Amino acid sequence: MAMTSKERHMAVLEGRMPDRIPIAPRMWAWLLEQGKTHLEIKKEIDYDPIIWTDCGFPYHFSETYEHMEKAGKSGYLRNVSLEIKNEKKAGDGKTYVQRIFHTPAGMLREIMAVPDRSDRAYGIMPNPHLVEPLIKDRSDMEKARYLMIERKHFPEPHFLKTVEEVGEEGIVHHRICAGVDDMLVNSLGLVNALMLYYDDRELLVDILDMFHSYYKEQLVHTLENGARIIFEAWFNSSLSAGWSPSMYRELFLERIREDVKIVHSYGGYLHFYDDGKIMPVAGDLAGTGMDMITTLCPPPAGDVDAEEIKKIMGGRVVLSGYVDCVKMRYGTPDETAGQTRHACEVLGKGGGYILGTSDSIRDGTPVENIRAFFETGLKYGKYR
Repeated sequence: MAMTSKERHMAVLEGRMPDRIPIAPRMWAWLLEQGKTHLEIKKEIDYDPIIWTDCGFPYHFSETYEHMEKAGKSGYLRNVSLEIKNEKKAGDGKTYVQRIFHTPAGMLREIMAVPDRSDRAYGIMPNPHLVEPLIKDRSDMEKARYLMIERKHFPEPHFLKTVEEVGEEGIVHHRICAGVDDMLVNSLGLVNALMLYYDDRELLVDILDMFHSYYKEQLVHTLENGARIIFEAWFNSSLSAGWSPSMYRELFLERIREDVKIVHSYGGYLHFYDDGKIMPVAGDLAGTGMDMITTLCPPPAGDVDAEEIKKIMGGRVVLSGYVDCVKMRYGTPDETAGQTRHACEVLGKGGGYILGTSDSIRDGTPVENIRAFFETGLKYGKYR
């Protein structure tokens, strides 16, 4: 008897052998293009969706004030007021958005340059650029704490409705919108964060500690309210972002390990996300005890070799991803089918694999390539 999609996923997470390899590509960009949901696409294509839900927290400090105002919690920010200024420069094609927070400890300001239009060839939206970071020095840490939501104002667990709606048709993974790496880079800027490692390492560690403490409060709140599979993204701390393996081990690894322990203490599973290079730290990541890793991005965007990653992490961590979404977008059906078959035969050998993509299937991806991915996954995703 065939398993349901949820049963298939749970079998893999629990170290059991499902009836076939679950097929769960990341596809949010393509879904936006189609104007459909995972469950609507599932009626057309036989696959096993992983559906990501946020847990009600804002993604960025610049969104926190507006987020809580909309939630009807005006004034929650402990005597903080927000001033927004928009400025255009002639011929620049951008709007410069200033957000100025007036806190009891002083003023915080960030400036983002947002393109007025998108002449893109790849991706779903124009990319804003950080002009002035929110946190510039140690004195800004005290001010930033005023922008953190107090626990009594944490959101209700509306994500449980999604779990009920999805039922057996897929599996729901819960994401606390702003991870530690997000808060670090969104507040400092990536280059500034990297340089702070050399210029003032103590300050960098203190900022990380501040954000990690805040994140853990949100993580515990989410688990206490019923979440069981936590999707935790660390792409801003990726080797592909510029951090070296030694920096990674020094700054991030123990924090990831601590999050895993928290999730496991509630009987949950931690699904770890890095869509870049991971091979130099793959063994370290497996050693944290994480339950699942995504996206196993192959060269040239990443560095994952299917045979090697299976040797290093197979049997210790559920592997998910690998099929190159860029090649799927610009390549041929035969190329997509070949890489999909390779993933099933190498990464799926002996179990512990969920067939997926190196990131979301992109808008504009030829339907023939998408069809080749799913058809190949069904044909070769069988255990022998």
